Amino acid sequence: MLQQRRNGFSPEIRAFVCLPFVRRRLKRGKNVLNKLPLIKEIILCGLYTTPEKFEPSGWRKLRNIVQWTPFFQTYKKQRYPWVQLAGHQGNFKAGPEQGTVLKKLCPKEEDCFRVLMKDVLRPYVPQYKGQVTSEDGELYLQLQDLLSDFNQPCVMDCKVGVRTYLEEELSKAKEKPKLRKDMYEKMIQIDPDAPSEEEHKAKGVTKPRYMVWRETISSTATLGFRIEGIKKSDGTSTKDFKTTKSRQQIKQAFREFVNGFQHAMPRYIHRLQAIRATLECSDFFQTHEVVGSSLLFVHDHYHASVWLIDFAKTVGLPENQKIDHRSTWTVGNHEDGYLIGINNLIDIFTELDAEMAVETSLTPSSASSSASLSPKRNLSESALDDTASGSMMREGEVVLETIKPAKVATVADTQPTHSPIEAGSTAEQPSTSLCAAAKATEEKEPVDGSQEAR
Repeated sequence: MLQQRRNGFSPEIRAFVCLPFVRRRLKRGKNVLNKLPLIKEIILCGLYTTPEKFEPSGWRKLRNIVQWTPFFQTYKKQRYPWVQLAGHQGNFKAGPEQGTVLKKLCPKEEDCFRVLMKDVLRPYVPQYKGQVTSEDGELYLQLQDLLSDFNQPCVMDCKVGVRTYLEEELSKAKEKPKLRKDMYEKMIQIDPDAPSEEEHKAKGVTKPRYMVWRETISSTATLGFRIEGIKKSDGTSTKDFKTTKSRQQIKQAFREFVNGFQHAMPRYIHRLQAIRATLECSDFFQTHEVVGSSLLFVHDHYHASVWLIDFAKTVGLPENQKIDHRSTWTVGNHEDGYLIGINNLIDIFTELDAEMAVETSLTPSSASSSASLSPKRNLSESALDDTASGSMMREGEVVLETIKPAKVATVADTQPTHSPIEAGSTAEQPSTSLCAAAKATEEKEPVDGSQEAR
């Protein structure tokens, strides 16, 4: 009889009551639906139906998503509260305020955010809202949720720089080198021929050996960045980019990422060009070694933008030490190759934009102009680039309005591409007026980076 009763309910009702928050509301006696007959049906279905049996496909898909990027998405229309897409479970929580996310406190990262909130790079990083203490007494950073203004976004995380480890990490590992079986196993999983004959016999590799090898198998060492993970709008995701190394492989991954969202391409290019120009003017960038940091690319059907994220390994340079972020790294010079990665990202996106424009019988310029405004938004192109920046919109608009797309291209043209072979060369600095405009924006609207979220 119970089986017949279950089969009599609609799939929508069965799926609905399986959602945890609906079941909790029913237990608390809240009036989920206003019609008594439906409430009775839901209660009966909740009593006799197991979530596993009638779990909706949307939940099943989301449960299997590879969790890799440090932000949350609130999907109100789909009736599930939020989905964690973080790489380290337990490091992130939903924020106490709408549009925020909590990240487990790292003192180095907090120091970076405090400085960045007063730097010209502020429009290009998540807004820092202070510390929050959780119920269990743990400290978290409260940050802007960069995905909150997007609907079913596509997300890509690219780690930028020619290395992802600090020099002090390498030095410490070299002090007392010991064979690591776990790192040997990671190595042979990717490439069984990577270990030497001696390492195969010992079934272990040292940490310095593994750290250097890990950068050489991806595009980190050759292009100055690597893809960490991609999540598509349909919920599918992948982190299988450990050996994605060649320029063509990277371009193909980017093509699949923006497939069906060609409006995103010119906006990514403009945003990256603006980021590059602002980096050249940034006091923070000139005084820090930026290692292990990522660029977060996000787009949906109407918006697209890029932000700098992850500063746990970003540290201040030693006194009297200067770097240009594009020279070849050698142990002791603290070069991170960040601009090598930015330049190659811009070049590859520009090449791909031209190829896709030809495929759709459009010129790159017309493709950019046709995508500059969405049919449902009456905003400037610069505002669209920063539309998900929340309270940071105003600063972002000032900078990007100063850097018109045409002018950005001019600035970009003065900065040659830097491959690792050309890493020793230097590019022209951005125009004085551009830096002055960014500085003026910073001085016009000072930000108290010490604001605490209560």
